[in-house]
Amino acid sequence: MNLTQKALLLTAGILGSSIVNASSAGVSLNNDTVKGDIDLNMGAFGVNGGITHNDDENTSTAYAGVTVEDSDTSGPLQAGLGIRLYAIDANLDSNTGNDDISLGLALGGWYRYTLPAANRVSIYGSVYYTPEVLALSNLDHMYTYEFRAEYMTMRNARAYVRYGKTVTVYEDNSRKELDKGLSVGATVDF
Repeated sequence: MNLTQKALLLTAGILGSSIVNASSAGVSLNNDTVKGDIDLNMGAFGVNGGITHNDDENTSTAYAGVTVEDSDTSGPLQAGLGIRLYAIDANLDSNTGNDDISLGLALGGWYRYTLPAANRVSIYGSVYYTPEVLALSNLDHMYTYEFRAEYMTMRNARAYVRYGKTVTVYEDNSRKELDKGLSVGATVDF
């Protein structure tokens, strides 16, 4: 079983085990990368987690976080501010087998704007940044962002086209782009 199949099975397991408790679960794919996310909505705050694996570069990231969210969903704009703990396996030194996992505490947030004239179409974005003071191991700083054009296919499901990038910069000034490019995906609300 290759790494892509393992990543897909892990994502299916995460999403399958989260059906009972999750407010939303999603997955996005492109030729090289699989990304899965879950979000437990607790009213004024949310607990979220996710995993990304790039088979081409043999890199993986995982996160767990907490956000303070807008509990009024009647308007066109929803937003949340939060903190995430990232674990990054960037496959830094594949020749020696030394593959340190870096950790970073990221600050950021997300927004979703639903177009009033076309209430099935929305724009979603998120940005998280880990400054040097919150980076552990050999990580200097990192940032990750994504933008999505979403279409509500059903009352509880959205399909989307996503552009995202995760950049890690290490203490030796080396730089890795782990999750870069366009992908397609879907989220389901429970």
